[in-house]
Parts: sequence; C-alpha cells; structure tokens
Amino acid sequence: MLIVAFMAWYLPRLQMRAELGAVASRNATLPRVAITPAISEGLTRELRVPGGLVAVKQTMVYARASGYVRKWYVDIGATVHAGDVLADLDTPELDQQVQQARASLSQKLAALKQAEATNEYLQITARRQNTLFKEQLISQQAADQANSQASVGEANVAAAKGDVAAQEANVRQLEQLVAYGRVVAPFAGTITQRFIDVGSLVNAGAAQGASLFQLQATNPLRAVVQVPQTYAPSIHAGVAAKIAVRQYTGRTFSGTVTHTAGALDPTTRTLTAEIEVQNAAGELLPGMYADVMLPVAVSHPIVRIPSSAVIYDATGVHIAVVDDRSRVHLVVVQPGRDNGTDVEIVDGLRGGERVIVSPPAGLTNGTEVQLVPHGAPPA
Repeated sequence: MLIVAFMAWYLPRLQMRAELGAVASRNATLPRVAITPAISEGLTRELRVPGGLVAVKQTMVYARASGYVRKWYVDIGATVHAGDVLADLDTPELDQQVQQARASLSQKLAALKQAEATNEYLQITARRQNTLFKEQLISQQAADQANSQASVGEANVAAAKGDVAAQEANVRQLEQLVAYGRVVAPFAGTITQRFIDVGSLVNAGAAQGASLFQLQATNPLRAVVQVPQTYAPSIHAGVAAKIAVRQYTGRTFSGTVTHTAGALDPTTRTLTAEIEVQNAAGELLPGMYADVMLPVAVSHPIVRIPSSAVIYDATGVHIAVVDDRSRVHLVVVQPGRDNGTDVEIVDGLRGGERVIVSPPAGLTNGTEVQLVPHGAPPA
C-alpha cells in the first residue's frame, strides 16, 4: 500500500517536471524579443522642427565718404539708437574740394553781378536809342543794334544765374559728402562686428570698400524653419509657436508665425516659415540653434514607434507586431517623418499594437517568439 501511494504521488509530479522541461527547452530555442506599444498621436499634434534665430533687421554699415578713421565710438555688443554716431572720418580730399567749390561759387557770383550790371547798361541804352529813333534822330539800324545788345545782356544774366545755381548744387553735394564723414546708425540695434580702427583708410560705397560695422536689430528676433509638406496647410500667419533653446532647459519662448513662403521648395518639399519672438531681455542671440514647436493638424492619425522597429527589405517596409499568442505578424506600413529616435507611421498601424523594438533577421509571419522586458538584451 505504501508503494502504491508513493507511485500515485510521484508519477504525476514526474510527468509535470518532464512537461516543464520540454516547455523550457522549446522556449530556449525561440527568438527573444523586446516589445513596445505603438503610440497614437491622434489628428492634432505639436510639430517640432529645427530652426535658427536671425535678426529681424541686419546690415553692414559702409562709409558714404572716403577718408581716414579719426575716432570710433562703439564696439561689439554696444546698443545704439537710430542716428547715433558710430565713427568720425577725416576727409582731407573732400575738404579741399569743398574749398575749391566755394571759391568757384564766389567767382560765379561775381560773374553774375558783372552780367547784371552790363545788362542794366544795355537796357538803358536800348531805351534811349528807341526814344531817339521815334524822334527820327537815329537810323533804324542803330536802334536794332541797341535792342539786340540788350537781349544778349539778358541772356548773359540768365546764363550766369544758371552757373551760380549749378555751382551752389555742387557745393551742397560736397558739403553733404563731408557730413557723411560722421557715420551714423541707420536703425536701433546691437553692434555685432567692428572692422575699423583709428587711422584705417575707408572708401565710399560697398562696391569699393569694406564695411565699418555690422548692425543687427535683436528685438524681436526671427526663427526660420522648414515645415514638411504634410503639415504645411496648418501653418499660416498668426499661428502661435513656442521656441526652445538648449541653453535654457525647461523654458520656452512665445512666438508668432509672421510670414510663410506660400509655396513649397520643390527640392525638399518643405514650406519656409518665419516666427517672430520678442527678446526685450536680450536672452536670445542671433545665430542660436532653436527647436520650434508648432500646433498642426493631420488628415489621418499618426502612430509613433522606435526607428529601430522598421524593417526595410526587398518586399517593402514592414513592422513586426506580436499578437496575444506571442506570434509575429509582419504589417506593411507607410513611414513618415523620422527624427532618428522615433519614426511616424502614417498608414498601417492604429496604435496600441505590440511592436518588436529591434526585430531579428529572418522573422516571418507566424513565427513564435519569447517576450523579454523592454531594454533586456534579446537572444
């Protein structure tokens, strides 16, 4: 009886151990995979695109007059207002030209006075000759000659006045060029570059000489981004945006879309948009890299999965999905935007599917796999 009781107790346990061993042996041969849920982002989402901060207004300041730098008043980082003097130039050649032009103007004025005096004499003479001709005391020829000389005198006065006006304009032009020896700021902003020093020779105009300063208006700033075609219809003037820079972790700056290109770049299929952001405190600097967040709507739900989950092969693009029986199903999908870590699936997934994070080679439909926690090394 004892032997029968022992066998009744031992044999079921022996069979169970054998079955567990078989299951363990079979599981040891199954591929070990980690899974993660596919996350649906619905029809509205926040688009994050990279961009760069630039000044709303920026210019290179050139000299309008040629000369030497006598003194400069601002250096890089200086805040200036429109009309502030940035530098003074010595313009010896222009000064000489102004003196010469003024001397020439004095000559023209003297010539005008002489022409007016001569004309007055000729007019008086002509009137007298006409009176004598009426009394038949002189011939017609003498009267005509006096009248002709009077007309010549009037023409000489008009010509002299024209010479004076032209010379006065020349003097004003040269005086204005001398005034350009005071280089002023065209608008309010910050000096970001200085290219001159005392004694530097500068030439007038951008075509002939180098710039003196670089000036940028840093409040507000503008972020320029490229929006993918899928989201372009959602971007227009007035859309609110958020700007994040890595120097200010956890902070965002409010901005507004002010302009869009109104057309896609045919090469990249993206829409250029400009976002204006206030910068009264001067915390943001032109040239900074920024992430711009824009609210966008999509025509179909977007599902996000790890980039490593996408299978590219000769048959197309697939995702390996695991069902409740731990069997693999290869789903044909259409991938969208890939940021290097996650990829958006625009067709093929609904969200919630159990997706294999890093599918091993050779997976086929119906393959049974062994699930491991996400982050554990697969077999």
